[in-house]
Parts: sequence; structure tokens; C-alpha cells
Amino acid sequence: MLNGLIIGGGITGLSLAHWLGLDKSPDGWEMWESSDRLGGTLRTDRAEGYSVDWGPNGFLDREPLTLRLVDEIGLSDQLEPANENAENRYIVKNGKLHPVPFSPLKILTTGLLNPLEKLRIFGEPFIPARRDDSDESVYDFAARRIGHGAARMFVDPMVSGVFGGVAKELSLPSCFPIMRELEVEHGGLVKGMFAKKREKKRREQVTRKEGSPAGPGGRLTSFKGGLDALTVRLGERLQSILRTSHTVSHVIRDENGWTVFGKAGEMAQTRRLIVTCPTFVATKIFKEYDHDLSVAFGAVSYAPIVVVATGHRRADIAHSLDGFGFLIPRHQRIRTLGSIWTSSIFANRAPEGHVQLRTMFGGAGDKSALELNDEELWQTIRRELGPLIGIKADPVFTRIYRWERGIPQYVLGHRDRRARLEEHVARHPGLYFAGNAYYGVGLNDCVKMAKNVADRILQEKKSSP
Repeated sequence: MLNGLIIGGGITGLSLAHWLGLDKSPDGWEMWESSDRLGGTLRTDRAEGYSVDWGPNGFLDREPLTLRLVDEIGLSDQLEPANENAENRYIVKNGKLHPVPFSPLKILTTGLLNPLEKLRIFGEPFIPARRDDSDESVYDFAARRIGHGAARMFVDPMVSGVFGGVAKELSLPSCFPIMRELEVEHGGLVKGMFAKKREKKRREQVTRKEGSPAGPGGRLTSFKGGLDALTVRLGERLQSILRTSHTVSHVIRDENGWTVFGKAGEMAQTRRLIVTCPTFVATKIFKEYDHDLSVAFGAVSYAPIVVVATGHRRADIAHSLDGFGFLIPRHQRIRTLGSIWTSSIFANRAPEGHVQLRTMFGGAGDKSALELNDEELWQTIRRELGPLIGIKADPVFTRIYRWERGIPQYVLGHRDRRARLEEHVARHPGLYFAGNAYYGVGLNDCVKMAKNVADRILQEKKSSP
């Protein structure tokens, strides 16, 4: 009988195992991963001098738990903050790249909005706050606070870039809870940001008096050579509990605990079962055991994403690529969601004299993008991005990653669906879940939820006789 079994070897499962201390003391635990590699979407290919991330390309270094994890596994010296030029970001309008305006003066001078739309933004502090706890779409919230023009031009592409979703369908309190908190607690976005700045200043003053280092900022960060350094190191440290190519078919439970069955005939009995695999996998695992639990897992939908990484001779791209990249609002009627200038953000992502671009297609608003073949994807890039950045020739390197279920969608009602899942899980002693489908889709969110679940398990172990 195992003490515990973790289903899924992505960043959530790996970090949860670390927070449980299983890299130091396996303590009768196992981790089953269906593929022959760890990391889920967090992987990196290295070929022909290019370093290409399959999915996410970094994390914001403002989450202390992620930095703590990195430090505890000995990777702090491998951290690579994004190039300062990555602060430059662009949005496409009428076939041109426009800098994202991050200051009041730049909002006044931007070509992304007309004069009335600019004035509407500056009227945000005077918009009455909505303090009830009802759900609201990201788009409706933005339109109510800063106007429809800014919502279409800024918020819509941001939602596509982060979630691959449609702003009018996604839940604000689930996707961007901080924005909702600013309105509820401070009356609006501008008032809230000023309050946060004052709070941060006071905190920094206290920190300096105590002689401690200041807290982390919000800079995009990766590792030298690629983001998979994190999962590779965790995998090395957790080798004793890993069982790759172990696909769970179904589970049952009796008075002694859980029995887990693998599709290749594997079987394990365990006191605790932690589900960190995607929800569309979990719904199949529990279908025979508990139909309602299975349905609760399956209620979370996913958006498809196609990532096209292309390598080019520097001379074949006319644009200076002096920034992070660009996003494209859907009303511009361009199929591409956006493009990231990877080699401008991090070092050694392309060989000398070359650059790497990562262009995204699909999302909840364009599910048919998965049907485009490799040549069709490139021709779309050449047609849509060529005029924007001056592509003069075909790429010399290409990698394409298709994710049929790429990013969880926190559509309206997500909090209620999540609460129902938590209720169903609570009925089954020894069952836990964590992942990017519940409280946040980013790497930081996964690490944080993994820590919360690990703390619960450790506390319960202490409390048990």
C-alpha cells in the first residue's frame, strides 16, 4: 500500500512532490506520467542552434513561492530575466504596429484610440464601482470601466494572448481576480493602483528598515537555454518515485483506500490520490467510479492553440524586433493571434545572425486553426506578418506544436463549476486535485496551488493518529 500516488508529471505534479519533500524522502509515494517525458506543455526543443519552448516561455518573478522552489532545487544561478527591450510591446491596427501605451502621456498620443476613446479611459476614476459578487465577463468589466474602444483594442488581445480565449466569454473574477479586487476594495482601477503603490512604498520602507531584500517584481523570467530546466531538474531529483509511460485507465476505492489501474496492466493501491493531470483526462479516469465527479472534472473546457516557431536569417526580417512582440485584436480580422520575438527576449534562442519568432493561432475563437497544415500555417504568417515586420524569405528553421486542448477556459460560471468539483472531491477521503484548470493558468499559479495542496496533506498527516 502506497502512502500516495500523483497522477500527472507536469509542473504541478512535480512541484507538489517537491513541496511534500519526496525528493528527499520518497516515503512510499509514486508519480504516474502517461508519456515518456515529464513537463506536459513545459518542454524545450534544442536543434540547429535554436532553443524552442513548446508552450509557456517564462514566468513573472513576482511569486515568492516559484523563486523559493527554484532556489531549493539549486537553479537560482540559471535564472534569466527577460531583456529590458521586452518592455516594448505592440498592438496591430490597420496593418501597422503601434506601441502599447503604458503611461497617461502615451495614451494621449497613441494612434490605437480615437480622441473620445482616450477621454473615456481618463474618466475611469469617476465610474461608480460595482461591489456585488456576481460574475462578469472580462470584456464587460473593461467596457464598463474604460470604455468599449479600449476594451476592444487592449483587453481583447490581452485575453487572447494569455488564455487563447474570447474576452466576452471569460469570467473576470476567475481570470483576473486582482482587477475585481481593485474595484471592490478601492472603487476602481486607477484608485486601486494608486493605493497599491502607496502600500508597496510603505512595505519597501519597512523592508529597508529590517535590512531584508525587497520582494520580487514582475519581470518575465526563464532559465538559460530554455524553460524546461525547471522540470528537468525536478525530474532528476524525483527519479525514485517517477513511473513514466504509465497511463491511468480507471480507479476504484474501498475502505482501505484507492486502487489505480493502468492501461498496460499496472496496478497500485494507495491511501492518497492526487490528480494533477488535465481535467479532460481526469473525467475519463473517474467515469466508472463516480459519474458526478467525472462530469465535474469535464466541465472545464479548453482552447486549442497552434504555436509556430520559425527561425530566420536576421537579414531576412526588416523590422528591428526591438521588443516582446505583438498582439492582434480580433476585430482587425487577421487570423494570427500574435507573435513573440523570442530571440529578442532571451539570449541564445537562435544561432548567431538569426532570429526566432513564435507565432500563435487558434484559441476559443478559431478552433479550425488546428486543421491548417504546416504549409498553410507558414503562408498565413507570410501573408499577415510579412507587411508588419518585413519578412523577405522563407524560414530556415520551423517547429510546429499543435495543442488540441491547450489552455483551460475560465468561462462565465467558472467559480460555481469549481465549487461543485470541490464538493464532489470532498466526499472522497484521500482525494486531492491541482493544476492550471482551477485557480490560474500560469506557471506561478500551478506552483502556488501545488504548495497549498501539499500543505493540506502534510497537516492532515500530522493530525492523523
